[in-house]
Amino acid sequence: MFRVLAAKRIFRYIPQHLLLRKMSELNENVDERRFIKRLSFADKLQVIEYFKNGMKNKDLSEKYKVHHSTISKIIHNKDKILQHKETMEKYGANKNVLRYSSVHDSLFEKCTFLWFCQKRTLGEPVTGPVLQAKSQAISCKS
Repeated sequence: MFRVLAAKRIFRYIPQHLLLRKMSELNENVDERRFIKRLSFADKLQVIEYFKNGMKNKDLSEKYKVHHSTISKIIHNKDKILQHKETMEKYGANKNVLRYSSVHDSLFEKCTFLWFCQKRTLGEPVTGPVLQAKSQAISCKS
């Protein structure tokens, strides 16, 4: 409590134009802070390839403008990333996505996708609520 009161007393005696100048200087330094940047899946594959070819972690972090720990995590998880690459190539998925998720129950996913394809082939509209209801019914059966 004492520190707050002391700070208020000090600011009372500092001229307003000096306070405003200091605040503008603080705002100019905001741009220098590090912002979080997420690499696309294709960029992660390139990072793994560059690392295999002998490029250093520090050089990769400077090239992609990310923190060195981001590059380290990509290298650490390269087996999962390469496995997901095979899955994406198999199904023809977009590699420029920023996030990817793995399937927890592949049989459930296959059954739901098969039902979806059958309905689309028949020309029946499949809306979100219908798909959710069918997926809940399939999950209760299995």
